[in-house]
Amino acid sequence: MQVSETAIYDGPSIYAQRPVVRHILGGADQPTPGRFDPALLEALYGQLPGLRESLASCGSQKLMETDSVAGEPGPGHLFEHVCIELQKLAGADLACVRIDEWRRIGPFEAIVPCEDADVEVEAARLAGDWIRSLLPRARPSKARRRRTFDFEARLADFLALARRTMLPVQDRELIRSAGVLDVPVIRLAGRIIQLGQGRFQQRLSATKTTLTNVVSNDLAANKDYARRVLGDLGLPIPRYERAYRLRDAVKAAERIGYPVVVKPNNGSMGGGVSVGMKDADEVRAAYKRARALGRSVLVEEVIEGADYRMLVINGELCAAANRVPAHVVGDGTSTIEELVEKVNSDPRRGGGQSSAWTRIEFDEQADRLMAGLDYTRQSVPAADEAVYLRRNANTSDGGTAVDVTDEVHPDNRDIAVRAARAIGLDVAGVDLLTRDISRSMWKQPGCICEVNSRPGLRKHMWPAVGKRRDVTTPIVDMLFPRDRRSRLPVIAVTGTGSTGTAARMLAHILEKSGHQVGLAVGGRGYLRGRRSGPRRLTAPAAARMIFLDPDVDVAVLELTPDDVLRNGLGCDAINVAAIVNTPAGDGDAGEAPDAVIDAICVVARTARDVVLLADDDRYPAAQLQAGGAELCRVATKGEGRREADRIASTGRRVVSEGKAIFVYDQSHSEVRIPVVQPPEIPDLDPVQVARCALFASASAYFVGEDPREIHRSLSSFSAPAPRRSGKARRKSRTQP
Repeated sequence: MQVSETAIYDGPSIYAQRPVVRHILGGADQPTPGRFDPALLEALYGQLPGLRESLASCGSQKLMETDSVAGEPGPGHLFEHVCIELQKLAGADLACVRIDEWRRIGPFEAIVPCEDADVEVEAARLAGDWIRSLLPRARPSKARRRRTFDFEARLADFLALARRTMLPVQDRELIRSAGVLDVPVIRLAGRIIQLGQGRFQQRLSATKTTLTNVVSNDLAANKDYARRVLGDLGLPIPRYERAYRLRDAVKAAERIGYPVVVKPNNGSMGGGVSVGMKDADEVRAAYKRARALGRSVLVEEVIEGADYRMLVINGELCAAANRVPAHVVGDGTSTIEELVEKVNSDPRRGGGQSSAWTRIEFDEQADRLMAGLDYTRQSVPAADEAVYLRRNANTSDGGTAVDVTDEVHPDNRDIAVRAARAIGLDVAGVDLLTRDISRSMWKQPGCICEVNSRPGLRKHMWPAVGKRRDVTTPIVDMLFPRDRRSRLPVIAVTGTGSTGTAARMLAHILEKSGHQVGLAVGGRGYLRGRRSGPRRLTAPAAARMIFLDPDVDVAVLELTPDDVLRNGLGCDAINVAAIVNTPAGDGDAGEAPDAVIDAICVVARTARDVVLLADDDRYPAAQLQAGGAELCRVATKGEGRREADRIASTGRRVVSEGKAIFVYDQSHSEVRIPVVQPPEIPDLDPVQVARCALFASASAYFVGEDPREIHRSLSSFSAPAPRRSGKARRKSRTQP
């Protein structure tokens, strides 16, 4: 199965309300709809166990019959689900878009949802090559006979690319929580994401936020300095010394008393930590490991007890977990190496931060701990014997967690919160060492091991034992409390008329009213009245530019039908959609093709508040109001009270009456907006100019502008100077 054409749609499009990638399948070896070889389907089902159920869940009999015969999925439909299942293996949360689709999808057309477009494109490449390798060939060439398709190797390469490209699993969960709270998300670069738009934005890097104090972050990174602050406040900390030289570390261990812990002063994620060093030789070896990761090393006493991670968000304890070091449990017959392979076969384990749990890896520390038990990787531990491969309990090293949030003693809760506040972190991971978290640390041995900025969340979201905790919603709530906005007001101008002029007029009105306007028109982006750059932009790229600008407080987007058909909208919500059509009688105004009408309806479906539409029977009201917005007709045929007579049966209406615009709610006048004489615009009919002024004025009113200010602002509008050709510009430069 060969992909002959690919197009990426960012945001709502004519195919779906979420980002998708459209593939056109071509080539001579395409399967005929409803003519799949059973062996092909069984081979696909065998490698992708969820494929059969996925097809059945979205493929009602009616759906199956629309793109196939005999109830079998069509080629495009099957290809979609193979791509979806491959992305699911990489951790994506996706479902087929055909259930909700309202536009016909052809049998050789695949519309695949995605979380990351680059990952989906690679999944489609793998799916196409794999399915093609399974199709029967009447006369395979010698080259084809020699070349076999290694699905396992290709899948491993795909998953490796997905791990490098996709956000870590905890970041994806945070994005989903933001979506539930209707907070828009934009990925910037790497793990840095933006929540909110324009002036209302906040940014995140893992769990470090724009509210995280830089000084506090530096303080937490230096364990020595952080402990000094905690100790001065009377909070429990271990006895420790800081060493810059090897001999100083040994002397510090002797003063503190063996066994000791040796760790880098600025380490993270358990790197370079050695626990339970019993003599000078072990301290020397541990010092070298720690010194490789930092300029100085801490030598501290060993506190007997369990390792607890307390997650404090915005001054409140949100979750607590008992961290268990990476280990295996013997069965009496398997070697340690085999036990590790069995543990790592758990689908919840993966590499790095891409999965709920991290795989256990053999390393020097694991070999050292096994040697302490007179074991090697080939040793067979007794049944039920626990063999620990790490002394530190970090989940990033393969450890697991047991949720203990409901067991935390109030004193220990207070200690964790005070520690986070003392360091000054909005999101903090406070590590406590104590025997029993349900008893007060003031009445039993225990201490604060460290306070971490940018703490990991996986241990709380996916504990091995206990209740899963929602720790992402509190972060979003902290950044966007109830009284804080996250979205810009967005006005989209679309249709077959002079949408660019209407958008410029609207932006001018808003700028004169004191707003910082981001305007996308004619393939260009304008920020605060100035063009943002020399190159032309697609509609999604222009919208992204506007949403990223930290000064913009309102967005005006020209979304021509061609923009929508080619690239999608680039934004997931619109406040007011204005559909500016060509006046009746101008050429073939009534002959817009179905695709253009579909594209305009997509803009209307995304609107949340008001859809402004000139009287036009081409657009079905059900499609225009699919997003729940109020449909407001704009009267353009004639003037005066005769238009108002039709209002009672049509709800809200905007009517031009003489030198004013009236907004009617049913038969009652809601507001009067004075109008001005529209300016003359080259190459544009005065009727069109008047219509643009009408739509711009009404749009400004529906986003909250004062009618008198609308009149005053629009009176100073002037059309932009026409662009000269390159030849004319060169000629003007050569003239004296």
